[in-house]
Amino acid sequence: MNTADWVAVTMAPVTVLGAVVATLAWRTADKSWHTSEGARRDQAEAETRRRHRERQPALDVSIDMRWPPDVGLLVVKLTGPREVERYDWIRVEIRDDGKRREARPGTDVTDEAIRRQVWGPFRLRPGVDGADQTGRTAGQDGRAVTDEWWFTIERTIPPGWSTGGDADWRRQYDGKPVRLRVDIGLGEESWTEMVEVPQPKRGAFEDGGSLMA
Repeated sequence: MNTADWVAVTMAPVTVLGAVVATLAWRTADKSWHTSEGARRDQAEAETRRRHRERQPALDVSIDMRWPPDVGLLVVKLTGPREVERYDWIRVEIRDDGKRREARPGTDVTDEAIRRQVWGPFRLRPGVDGADQTGRTAGQDGRAVTDEWWFTIERTIPPGWSTGGDADWRRQYDGKPVRLRVDIGLGEESWTEMVEVPQPKRGAFEDGGSLMA
């Protein structure tokens, strides 16, 4: 073995060791970068969630019965937050009473008929204040904080297959709250509130009484 061969043999382990050290250093740096990148991403997501919470609309929802006893106003007032001046849109949906109902084959009680019926004391007046034709949902444009949205509401009527008539239907929902889903949007963000609004007592009707959720 000449000198050149001896040097080559001697340096081979050093070269391999250097390559291993370099590989380990690269992997450590890569792992550190990914860890740092993940931490930055988590921090950004946490900040987005925090800002979303801060911009959550604060609402006062009430029923104003100025036209007793069958027609009134559902009033949704924006009371905050200070971080937002104006929201872009609102959508209100009357939620059913939560009872399970099933279709009856061979009758008018179909799944579609059950879905179309508003099961509660009030519905939105169809075709008025942005309401659809079932009185289930309504949408309007945006408002500034401290402003109000007004939606005309009316007493629901029983479905055609009901055997008890209007009197039994109203007794069923006497004193029951109006259950709502309220969605409000700003840009690409939106917020949802589930609200139950108590009905004004009948004695308050003559004075245009209202109750607030």
